[in-house]
Amino acid sequence: MDIQYIGEHLFWGHAGRFALYLAFFSAIFSVIAYYRASSTNRIDYRQWRSWARKLFRFHGLMVGVASFALLYILLSRFYEYRYVWMHVENNLSVGYQISSFWAGQEGSLLFWVLCQVVFGLFVIRYARQWEMHVMTLFSLSQVFMLSMLLGLRFGSFSVGMDPFLLLRMAPENLGNQFFHRPDYLSHITDGNGLNPLLRNFWMLSHPPVTFIGYAAVLVPYCYALAGLWRGKFHDWIRPALPWTILGIFFLGAGILLGGVWAYESLTFGGFWAWDPIENASLVPWLMLTAGLHLMIVSYRKKHSYAPAFLFVILSFIFIIYATYLTRSGVLSETSVHSFGSDGMGLHILVYLFIFLVIGILLLVKEFRNLPSRGEEQLLSRDFWLFAGSLVIALSAFQIIFSTSIPVFNHILGTQLAPAQNVVSYYNKWQLPFAVAIALMIGFTQFIRWDRNNIRQFMHRMGLSVVLAVITSIPVIFFYGITGTGYVLLLFAGLFAFYGSLDMLLRFRNQYISMGGAISHLGMALFLLAVLLTFSKKTTISENTSGYFLGDGFPETENLLLIKGEMLPMGEYKVTYVDRQFDGERIHYQVDFLKTNKEGDYYRVFSSYPSVLLNERMGNVYEPYSKVFPLRDVFTYVTFADLSGEDHIHEPYTLISELVVAVGDTIALANNRLVLQSVGSTPVVSTEQQNELRVAASLEIHTHYGKKYTPQPSFIVSDHKVRHEDVVVSDLGLKFRFERARDEPNTIELKVYEEQPEFIIIKTVIFPFINLLWISIVVLLAGLYLAYRHRRKAS
Repeated sequence: MDIQYIGEHLFWGHAGRFALYLAFFSAIFSVIAYYRASSTNRIDYRQWRSWARKLFRFHGLMVGVASFALLYILLSRFYEYRYVWMHVENNLSVGYQISSFWAGQEGSLLFWVLCQVVFGLFVIRYARQWEMHVMTLFSLSQVFMLSMLLGLRFGSFSVGMDPFLLLRMAPENLGNQFFHRPDYLSHITDGNGLNPLLRNFWMLSHPPVTFIGYAAVLVPYCYALAGLWRGKFHDWIRPALPWTILGIFFLGAGILLGGVWAYESLTFGGFWAWDPIENASLVPWLMLTAGLHLMIVSYRKKHSYAPAFLFVILSFIFIIYATYLTRSGVLSETSVHSFGSDGMGLHILVYLFIFLVIGILLLVKEFRNLPSRGEEQLLSRDFWLFAGSLVIALSAFQIIFSTSIPVFNHILGTQLAPAQNVVSYYNKWQLPFAVAIALMIGFTQFIRWDRNNIRQFMHRMGLSVVLAVITSIPVIFFYGITGTGYVLLLFAGLFAFYGSLDMLLRFRNQYISMGGAISHLGMALFLLAVLLTFSKKTTISENTSGYFLGDGFPETENLLLIKGEMLPMGEYKVTYVDRQFDGERIHYQVDFLKTNKEGDYYRVFSSYPSVLLNERMGNVYEPYSKVFPLRDVFTYVTFADLSGEDHIHEPYTLISELVVAVGDTIALANNRLVLQSVGSTPVVSTEQQNELRVAASLEIHTHYGKKYTPQPSFIVSDHKVRHEDVVVSDLGLKFRFERARDEPNTIELKVYEEQPEFIIIKTVIFPFINLLWISIVVLLAGLYLAYRHRRKAS
């Protein structure tokens, strides 16, 4: 007899799952209908197109229903659903409940599908004669994406993951007797909760913006394959350009928001750590950027079609590959962004392989029909845009190859060793690419599309070169830029910066679009900001406390602060003031002080690093950045007592239990302890007539020649013992006469060491970090203007 479970809300799960099945099958039929409609020589192609549109719109409606159902059960906290229980808890705010939609594998895939649906509807509205071919491929992508959400099981074989899976039906719970109780749900009073790393304002925007970018990149991929499919190697570029820029915009915005999240919430000290998943998100952006420039060359000069097709195809393939890296679990031990393994790796690889094969086969098939390149002109914009695109692509390939070493080891069984110092490794490899890109940004803007006179070219470029040299010299000497690579990057970045400004001020709209000039200006500023910030990033929290911190806390990077004491740190004096509890966080106040002309200390600012407490998934140490116009002072706690608000701090801890006879000398740290005598005296008291004090006379001889004579004692009253401990403040020690032994003149002595409240902090100075944020905003603004320009032109 089936168990009649009490209190379950099954309607929304059934509705959502049924909607996903309908969306999956309607996507399949949409592929078939669009494929039939793509043969415009058919008499009935318009009817097939009409059916295809209706099927895709119905598909989109069902994806919307499934998305609404998932969001509803999340907001309603229906803990009978596995996905809800894993990512929601009672004290989660509405904003974070919404973000739990994309916190896990199933929800994030469904959100990605939803974004693709929205773009697909726009393609139907605006693609005109390209609709049938583009939407055939677009719908095919939806088929593969939705197959990952079917959650079908055939014995040990499964197809996809089910976002509406009941907790009691999860494989790990099938044998659990708890879920055989009809009222099991009444005993589940809270959920597992959102990963504490995701409880940050920027995480409300970073994942959805990134998935919008992932969805947008599918459109130029489909246009490129449609161009090959139709044999229209040139015509696809114009409608695909705005989508390509849109994809670059959203991918870049997603990377920026992720960088801000990392800077504010993670403690690796910066916004970029060359994490494998960070790299995997950067590579499609680089590849699509290279593809964009080659599309522009192909559109203007009618050559370089093959690499344009290739880079646009690879940009989407690398997005699927990034999904594999994130969701297969292959990088779960090397990346903070990676999901665990849920058996999705093979499924994603099939998706990747099929879309790669389709693209490569079409490109190989039509390769001989592609227009060949004419006579090469070294001093031409198309040549240098082509060269610059290849440099960007090579940069992307270096990153993805090094990132994929764990994948090679996992799949091929090799034992390639990844770099030990990841940041230094990638910086070394990427520095030459950055210099080359900056130089090409600088001088390519001054080259005309047609033939160029070298004297006129040098004349146009001369002002930017001179300004770059004049600016570089004082920066090198006064800011302290050293190393050939860094010096070259400084000059190249300044050259690109002045060249972009020149385009906007002197040659506006003459050689380059406004959006292009602004985005190049942003890129130049970004490269300069990276150089100025991270070449002079300085850790000032050297340990001056005199306490040994242990092997896990390098003395050159960590400082122990005892509450109320003041220590030097860089140009400041710092003091740990207090800690405050705010719900699930502990906020620590650290004051940074300086002295005025009179020698008095004044507070420059206060820093408030915090710790987000989470017993189930681990505590998160959150940095605090004090923002100044030219630098940030970035501070976070590396160790602290995380006791609760009601915990009373115990100022002393037992370090030694000694058995000492009169005349004994015992080593105590760097000091010598001698028991001189033991004696007892009656206590005169009006309240208690039978009290006896037993005291031990001690001598402590320090290694620097000073002597202390504490006399700890205990009082016996009506068979009760009351200790009177003695504190030697100079030594930070407390002595307790525990009891007298049976042996003559022998006692038990306890020694306690002072344990003041303290924290260990790390503080890093990031110069010109605000320039970095500004540069990315400028870059995105330029991309937005370029998108508007291309959208109107298409």
